[in-house]
Amino acid sequence: MNSKYTDVEQSRFKELFAKAASAIVIMDQQGEILFSNPAFTEITGYGPDEAQQKPLHEIITPAHDVEGREYLCNLFRGPTSKNNLNLSIIDKEGHIHFVDMTAATLDTNDDTPENCICIMHDLTAEKEAELRREELIEELMEVKELQEDNAAQLATLLHELDEKNYALEQEIAERKKAQQKLKESEERFKNMSITDQLTGLFNRRHMLDVAEKEIFKSRNTGQPLSILLMDVDDFKMFNDTYGHAAGDDILESIGRIIKKTIRNTDRAFRYGGEEFMVILPGTSGQQGMKVAEDIRSALADYEYRPPTGPSVYKTMSIGVAEFSHDEPLERVIKRADDNMYRCKIKGKNRVYFSCE
Repeated sequence: MNSKYTDVEQSRFKELFAKAASAIVIMDQQGEILFSNPAFTEITGYGPDEAQQKPLHEIITPAHDVEGREYLCNLFRGPTSKNNLNLSIIDKEGHIHFVDMTAATLDTNDDTPENCICIMHDLTAEKEAELRREELIEELMEVKELQEDNAAQLATLLHELDEKNYALEQEIAERKKAQQKLKESEERFKNMSITDQLTGLFNRRHMLDVAEKEIFKSRNTGQPLSILLMDVDDFKMFNDTYGHAAGDDILESIGRIIKKTIRNTDRAFRYGGEEFMVILPGTSGQQGMKVAEDIRSALADYEYRPPTGPSVYKTMSIGVAEFSHDEPLERVIKRADDNMYRCKIKGKNRVYFSCE
């Protein structure tokens, strides 16, 4: 019966040891750790296997603090006694913790060496709060001294400020004018940095920013989103025949046609060379086909008159893709590009949309 009771007591002790909020360490006569609980691991970062058979004073005290190590070593190996002290220790990562430590040797009833138990309670949060309170008190005292020292000077300064008020108002007015001019210059520079100078459409770099924002919005709202990717048919042949200046005229005209056809909420970009892209928020693929057809038709009807020779009509192939909420931007652009390629295969001057 007594043996069973001892087992229960031991089990109860182990449970309390493991669940204790304070760090508990049991050491042998040499100060080396025999057992440590989870709270010790939480404070120091050393697990039971790492800490076992290591001197506690070497774990929690930096190597350069020779006196501190020697003091704790003597404390843990000392005669039967109990000591309580506040000190700072370091954890495995080198961070400082402030702890309340109680160390006591454990009496034994036989000839085995005495063990030492060490209990540590982490006071770091309380210590930091206390230090912060002291800092705030010092700051408040400094402010109070400054207020007292500057009271007379403040009256003089206020009088001088009244005298200079008109001049200051004039300076502020001039600065506002300068700031407005700077703002206008920044706006012009921003527009230049995101705009293709030839077509007046946004450039490809700005397309990436706009596309990612519209995809994010579509995912959150569930609203459809479609893109049009278009390529001018036989543009190289046109350049070779009429020259690059004529090619620029065509690209500039296409920019005007696209801007005139789309809504204010849509965004059009020069994707590169003779390729263009339009992002259509709140638009399904079927609706995007209609917008694409309007653009294709408007360009097909546009009459370009070269300096010599008969009028020329240009066409374009347009691939339409509707954004699926589980795909990245690169994939929806790839599908639009594939659909545009199908237009080329099927004879150009057409619109293609696939639900796949």
